[in-house]
Amino acid sequence: MTGPETGPGPVGAIEAAMTDLFRLATSRRVHADRQRRSGTDLSRTEWELLRRVDDLGPIRVRRLADLVDLSPAVTSRALASLEQAGLVRRGGTPDDRRGVDFRATAKGQRVRSTFQATMYAELDGVLAGWPDADREALARLFPRLVDDLRHAAAPGPDRGISATAEG
Repeated sequence: MTGPETGPGPVGAIEAAMTDLFRLATSRRVHADRQRRSGTDLSRTEWELLRRVDDLGPIRVRRLADLVDLSPAVTSRALASLEQAGLVRRGGTPDDRRGVDFRATAKGQRVRSTFQATMYAELDGVLAGWPDADREALARLFPRLVDDLRHAAAPGPDRGISATAEG
């Protein structure tokens, strides 16, 4: 079946490329290679949580779980692992004495920076052969696509989160 939902044309080509990009982004093999090159052993979940805590912290477990679409229990376990590794630390919240939030430690910021640099180098290497005009067009249009998709999606906790906070 072809039509506006499926089929050839720009929308079909973009959707197919996005499917492949999502598959790459969640690939265990790709992540294992990044771990090897960065010298880190963070799981994909731990990486995502560390990145978010570093960008948005201090942040509460429930908010973080909502942002990454995980259960609070799974999020808490992954944060406990990050805390045990010295990458995040928990603290109290000023508005609720029972509340707990997390922030990245200096070690966590270094590990995040190292892993992020590995990802940047990977992308830079892929784009190195592209003409400057194509790189600039992608840099302009890709964030626009992500932002438009975010706003078109069903209401959720990350609505209104800026692209810089998404990392």
